[in-house]
Amino acid sequence: MPRSGTLAAVMTEAATGERLAELIRERQPVVVLTGAGVSTESGIPDFRSPTGIWTEFDPREYATLGAFRADPEKVWRFYAPRFAMLGEARPNRAHRALAELERMGLVRAVVTQNIDLLHERAGSRDVVEVHGSIRVSHCLACGAEYPLAEVERLLSAGDGAPRCERCGTVLKPGVVFFDELLPEAAIDRALALAREAALLLVVGSSLEVHPVAGLPQETLDAGGAVAVVNRDPTWVDPHAALVVRESAGDALAEAVARLRPDDESVEVVEHDPAWAEAAAAEAARVTEALEAVAVEHVGSTAVPGLAAKPVLDLLAGLPGDAHVRPEQIGAMEELGYECLGEFGLPGRIFFYKDTDGRRTHHVHAVEHGGDQWRRHLAVRDYLRAHPDEAARYAAVKGAAAARTAGREAYWEAKSAYVEELERRALSAPGRPPDPPS
Repeated sequence: MPRSGTLAAVMTEAATGERLAELIRERQPVVVLTGAGVSTESGIPDFRSPTGIWTEFDPREYATLGAFRADPEKVWRFYAPRFAMLGEARPNRAHRALAELERMGLVRAVVTQNIDLLHERAGSRDVVEVHGSIRVSHCLACGAEYPLAEVERLLSAGDGAPRCERCGTVLKPGVVFFDELLPEAAIDRALALAREAALLLVVGSSLEVHPVAGLPQETLDAGGAVAVVNRDPTWVDPHAALVVRESAGDALAEAVARLRPDDESVEVVEHDPAWAEAAAAEAARVTEALEAVAVEHVGSTAVPGLAAKPVLDLLAGLPGDAHVRPEQIGAMEELGYECLGEFGLPGRIFFYKDTDGRRTHHVHAVEHGGDQWRRHLAVRDYLRAHPDEAARYAAVKGAAAARTAGREAYWEAKSAYVEELERRALSAPGRPPDPPS
């Protein structure tokens, strides 16, 4: 029976990233266990969800050693397109976040059930592949090994399954089939890491495939804690310190952002008239990337004469509930943005861009015409219409920048004024009424 423990805190809104970051910071060492859900933002389908691979293919016919021995060509008809897809896939925000946490010294190792090599491609150095990978395929007859590039060459040159060039036997993919034992060295290392972990962070795994599904119990039995980032329930949820029902990319990107050192000084400069033109050009690119209804220049740089941090804030109005698809996130990444998900503000998807190591752009993707859309525009338009208020705001920002270090401390120093400013802006005469609810 699973060890009993404090009932998990299931979080889906503002506290998620902050609490996850706290656990990673406070409970060292951290070991990460990943499953198919960590790679879905890379366009790779999972296996067990209602739209997963096993709803279309019976794993007993395509993912067992018995099936391979009986009809290797049939098994390769399943694997060949997957090899092509996995070869073209790129690491997503979740993979990159885990690699960054390792570089920061906050993740000891990643144990993965995935065969796609995306953790390695993202820069993770200590990756334990318990279910094998597409890195090599093997000839069961003569023992020859073929790296991925060679297998891809054989697949493109042939008319079916890749065959060993020495003996002609069909190659076996280097993945662990359901009726095979896991690689002994890999599962032994995974068990040791789980037992040593002060925090086992489960990301994108249904925890249904054994023996890997038992790793959280190893951590709990050794006195460690478990946190889960997964859209669907798992057996360990009631015994976890935290359960996050968000995409892996959103949750991990926000946690990393909160764990990065916040020692960059905040610079407030005189208003630059060129900001308006630069914002208009960037708004056109963001409109296309996010398929936005409209993109508005907001924030202090949008108010003529107002001193500001030299960061362009854009408000992207999206149709519906401001849902952002993975391909839209990819389009923003092509523009140089990182996506942090809601980042503490439910209903808002936050993107940022750095240039030469300095923050230069923010994009707030919200529902077009919704509450946050109206609030941002109300504050901007109020400041534009009241130069005296803009001057007071500039003084508040200058004082905050002078006595604080880091963006978070700067925001805290001026937050009370900003809240009062928003209240006045929303109640200002002549403001368009809110639409009926």
